[in-house]
Amino acid sequence: MALLWLLAGGAIGLANGWLLWQGVARLRPDASARAVAGMVGGAALRWALVTALLVVALRQGVVSGVLAFAGLWLVRWGLIGWWSLGRKVEPPAVRG
Repeated sequence: MALLWLLAGGAIGLANGWLLWQGVARLRPDASARAVAGMVGGAALRWALVTALLVVALRQGVVSGVLAFAGLWLVRWGLIGWWSLGRKVEPPAVRG
């Protein structure tokens, strides 16, 4: 049962990352109200998924809640590491 909560947290973490990636990919300087509404709706959906997971897991017990949170956390950092592979980050140019 413990592995189930870890996997559920990981699955919600993947969904969370995918929704965030989709939202950021649609950002434009000339964003319309529809694009902004999509970002707000995506954020609300991500928060609702995480909240629902943690509420259900914590009703099963503290260990279940911690494992669900660990799944979310591990996938979040895994996605950050995966997305940053091969991308060289350069310091900003000094102006002066």
